[in-house]
Amino acid sequence: MTMTNNNIDLDNFEGRFYNKKALKLKILNLIRDSQAITKQEIAAQLGINITTVSELINQFATKYNVIKEIGDGKSSGGRKPKLYSINNKLGYVIGLDVGGTNTRALLTDLSGSAIKYIKIKTKAAEGKEAVLSRIFTLVHDLMTSNKISKEDLFGIGMSISGIINSYEGVSIFCPNLPGWENFPIKKIMEDEFNIPVCIDDSVRCAAVAEKRFGIAKDHDNFIFISIGKGIGLGAFIDGKIYRGSMGLAGELGHITVSEDGPLCNCGNKGCLEAIASGPGILRRAREGIENGIVTSISKEINNNFENLSVEIIAKAANEGDKFAYYLINRTGEYIGIAIAAALNLFGCDLVVLWGGILECGDIILDAIKRTVKMRALEFISKRVRIEKTAIGDSIAALGAAQIFIDKLYSDSNYNLLTKSQK
Repeated sequence: MTMTNNNIDLDNFEGRFYNKKALKLKILNLIRDSQAITKQEIAAQLGINITTVSELINQFATKYNVIKEIGDGKSSGGRKPKLYSINNKLGYVIGLDVGGTNTRALLTDLSGSAIKYIKIKTKAAEGKEAVLSRIFTLVHDLMTSNKISKEDLFGIGMSISGIINSYEGVSIFCPNLPGWENFPIKKIMEDEFNIPVCIDDSVRCAAVAEKRFGIAKDHDNFIFISIGKGIGLGAFIDGKIYRGSMGLAGELGHITVSEDGPLCNCGNKGCLEAIASGPGILRRAREGIENGIVTSISKEINNNFENLSVEIIAKAANEGDKFAYYLINRTGEYIGIAIAAALNLFGCDLVVLWGGILECGDIILDAIKRTVKMRALEFISKRVRIEKTAIGDSIAALGAAQIFIDKLYSDSNYNLLTKSQK
């Protein structure tokens, strides 16, 4: 390392703990997490020379335009130090959430703040080419309507409801998206838009949004569980989303909760998803009615099972129908069994729930909490909080965008600096 007039030759900088690229990203992450920080605070927190920090801060501001001055910090005497934050208006990211029923798109700035949100019908039954065409059009329309050029778009994060290999960007199995088996969606998206794309499972994406913006913000270890047409789990361990060695971790819906249970679309019997998901609840309701159980649900649907919905069952349960109450309560118990097993494995103190099934209200939530208390290890069950997410309909799209934004602060080959260099 050479020094001239007290200036460090940053092109040859090989710090004791960081190489040049890693040090720059380390500082950017510190500025991002702090939201407002001085050069002196950066130097102190990272244990590096203030001259080095000053050189890099000047580069970030003039060469890359990735940070901005936002005022003065506190002074212990003498001139007040300048505060710096990330220039979140430098560019944009799009988050996509593709489900069997709806496709959601969210345009964000580099902080993840929403600028525009759009939801359209997926129309999955029309086939993968038609679905892809609608996704392409949705992204193009989102850019055009907000006057975003391709140069301003850093990339796309994509959430898909199914079994996703996030490392390779391949949709392995999506029961609600016909034709998306072993489907190289990342490559297809990158070929279409000529920008980097990140792909992940919708539950993991939602968990990332919960960690960044929700009630899990201050928790480094928690589990996030989706309960809707499918059932899945996203786990944060030591502050990082856990994907496993194949990028497939979190398939809570495919653990067995009833050995003699119904056939699941994965090929096994008795999976949680086959019993406690939306379709699972409808199947159990229909079987009960066909076997002669007297219930107000029959009258509500006019004996036409095409009219049957989880909402109708939940309404009947809350109005005192015994069969409907049994269905919803038992569903909560099945889910609680699975959550208790997950808690015993991960040992965390927070569970965040998401999904349409939770609209069944206190009956299902109380059953989940009661069952977890009975079945999880006592030390865990006494300390764990089980809460519904407060983030809205866009949560998975928001998380997908956030995963891409995180890439911009961690990837040595494609990051804020490589994209933004003037």
